Amino acid sequence: MIISFIQAIFTCLYFFVTIPIYNGYLILGYSTFYTSMPVFSLVLDEDVSEAQVVRFPALYKTLQKGRSLNLKTFLIWTWKSIYQACLIMFVAVSYFDQSFVNIVSITFSTLILIEMLNVLSEVTKIKYKMVLSIIATLLIYFASIACFKQYFEVSYIDGHFVLKVTLLTLVTWLPL
Repeated sequence: MIISFIQAIFTCLYFFVTIPIYNGYLILGYSTFYTSMPVFSLVLDEDVSEAQVVRFPALYKTLQKGRSLNLKTFLIWTWKSIYQACLIMFVAVSYFDQSFVNIVSITFSTLILIEMLNVLSEVTKIKYKMVLSIIATLLIYFASIACFKQYFEVSYIDGHFVLKVTLLTLVTWLPL
């Protein structure tokens, strides 16, 4: 029985071929440029005003104890990320029969938009600095599309492309 289990594992590993969908430049851009400003804008979020915190220090007593930044919160965010990533890839590959470059453009654009929507859905009060960081990120993203034409099919970006990205973004973000 153990031998058949090991054979099944090796069979699965034999048929599993890893092909990176995003190249190094896109991964570097995602981790440094496209997500740094929106995620950093989460620091600007305020639940209550500074005057109320001074008057009622018990409001942040749970934060001082570290209860809101725990393993449960980490696992919830990890689950949301895995869910969104799997859904993006499943829907894009199964419903959008396009070339590989177009799938990369669709999924990566969706990934950027979902990151911004996740940030906006987590804040208590949206401030103009948060909106500016999202606009700046979008401008950097559009500039990188213009610079990296070999990774993004620029001629493919039209109304259908925008519709596919919007549909995929809504299907992935709305359930959460």
